[in-house]
Amino acid sequence: MADQRSGVYPPIAKLVPHGPPVRALERLREWEPGRAVCEVRVTRSLPFVHDDRLASVITLEYMAQAVAACLGHEAYVGRGAEVRVGMLIGVRQMKLLEPFVEVGDTLDVLVERIRGNEDVSTFRGETRVGNTLVTTAHMTVFHGRTPPED
Repeated sequence: MADQRSGVYPPIAKLVPHGPPVRALERLREWEPGRAVCEVRVTRSLPFVHDDRLASVITLEYMAQAVAACLGHEAYVGRGAEVRVGMLIGVRQMKLLEPFVEVGDTLDVLVERIRGNEDVSTFRGETRVGNTLVTTAHMTVFHGRTPPED
C-alpha cells in the first residue's frame, strides 16, 4: 500500500490493467479519493507518434488510463481489493487546445471525479505540458470486473 504522506505509490502497472505498448502512463504522482495526477513522457516508441509528434486527440487514452490509476489506487487503499477492468463509454466536451505534443514533452494528466457510484463514474480530465493546457474532456466510465489471473 502506498504511503500518502511521502507520495510513494504502487507501480503504474499494478494500477492500470493494460500492458505495454497500450499503457503509456509512467507513474501516479498524486492521489486523493476521486482525483489523480499521472505523467507520461512522449517518446518515439509510443504508439501513434509520427514525425516526432503525438496528435493531441490521443491524450484521451491517457486521461482514461489516469482514471484507471485513480480507481485502481482507490481499490487498494479503500478496500484492499484488486483493480477492475473498466471501459470508457462516453466522452463529452472534449477540447483540443493544442494540435500536437512533441517528443520529449512530459504530459501531466489530471483526472477528477465529478460524480459516480459503484458501477459508473464521470470524470473531468485535462492534460498539460508545463503550464500549457493541451486537452480537456468529461469522460463516463463503466467500472467492470476484476481481470482474470494470467
